[in-house]
Amino acid sequence: MLLKDLGEDKLISRISGRFCELKAGLIKAIGDDTSVTTHKPGHVLLATTDSLIQGTHFDMRWAEPILLGRKSLAISLSDIAAMGGKPLFFLVSIALKPNTPKKFIDGIYTGLSASAKEHGIALAGGNTAKAGVNMLSTTVFGEAGKNEVIYRSGGKAGDIIYVTGTLGDSALGLRALKKRGRSAMKGPFKKAVMKHLDPTPRVKEGQALARKKLATAMMDISDGLLLDLKRLCKESGAGAEVFTDRLPLSIEFKTYLAKRADNISLALSGGEDYELLFTSPESKARDLARLSKSLGVQFSAIGVLT
Repeated sequence: MLLKDLGEDKLISRISGRFCELKAGLIKAIGDDTSVTTHKPGHVLLATTDSLIQGTHFDMRWAEPILLGRKSLAISLSDIAAMGGKPLFFLVSIALKPNTPKKFIDGIYTGLSASAKEHGIALAGGNTAKAGVNMLSTTVFGEAGKNEVIYRSGGKAGDIIYVTGTLGDSALGLRALKKRGRSAMKGPFKKAVMKHLDPTPRVKEGQALARKKLATAMMDISDGLLLDLKRLCKESGAGAEVFTDRLPLSIEFKTYLAKRADNISLALSGGEDYELLFTSPESKARDLARLSKSLGVQFSAIGVLT
């Protein structure tokens, strides 16, 4: 069987089946947004790693090095946010083609540095290498209260399904980039383009949901709402009903839809939204509304666990 026939989830299952034994200090291994290990009293250590590979995750025709650096850190920070954690420090490994301009390399680290300062984390080390294709990999460590960390497995039938922000913008932005190249950054879908190139990890939102114990299960949306919701449901042992007329869509996305009635699929499975997907008891709706207002970030109820 080839990798393309196996698929990512089945590959991960095959890997986890070989490393299923939990050692002392390892609380959660494969199956969530981060690993969870013992840390200082009352807290757990979170760790996650992600890679951006040329030709798969970014295209050199429109890759801005500063934005590429920012995104590489943001997608790992999003995993920490999904556990309700506080990011602490990170590692970065970079593999570059020998003819890569110094200016491009400097731009990547400028972007990494800017994102790190925004979130108050430090670079602890990493690796550099030559390669046939450009690749950037980040590993982020964070911490969370032992009794506050939010797993994918806590959802229960009857819980309301929520998402932060809007869905589908990153996929729309990527579609615009493929059609118009760099000029899409100034086109009619420029906000969607920037959401694809420079996503915002919901770190503060994740921490607030954890601290106030408002979420029963949570993860970030990296591979599209439907696929990631399926993963949350699997871990929680539940099903889900989603109401597509309740999906939060941006003005740009609605403008796009007005001309194409069949592309709601971008909001359902487009991927790389890096919004939070979480569940919460119906009794917490007012508390969530107050938190949403105080944070200035939309929380949308889009369905229910069954």
